[in-house]
Amino acid sequence: MVLMAKVQALIAGIDDPRAKVDVAATIKLLADLYTHGRIGEDDLRRDLADVVRTVVSYTMPDLLEEDIRDRVELIVDDLVRAIKIEGLRMRALSGARGKGLF
Repeated sequence: MVLMAKVQALIAGIDDPRAKVDVAATIKLLADLYTHGRIGEDDLRRDLADVVRTVVSYTMPDLLEEDIRDRVELIVDDLVRAIKIEGLRMRALSGARGKGLF
């Protein structure tokens, strides 16, 4: 799973196991909401940016605001791509199951 690998890389610098779980669960929830059409891409990006900004600020406290903003933008773009790929995979599998292919 591409998305989970990206989430694991994001949370690698967090020491608190509970915080890691909370961040991963929040990103998974946002991915599920987007994949099932409950939120649009703009909402997904905004909410992911909030989560990612918090993590980056915590794990890299010495970064300047501009560097944080740039890093957050790159990570959010990467996560959105991974979420879209996961969504495509889920729809493809769902369609294949509906046709008796699995």
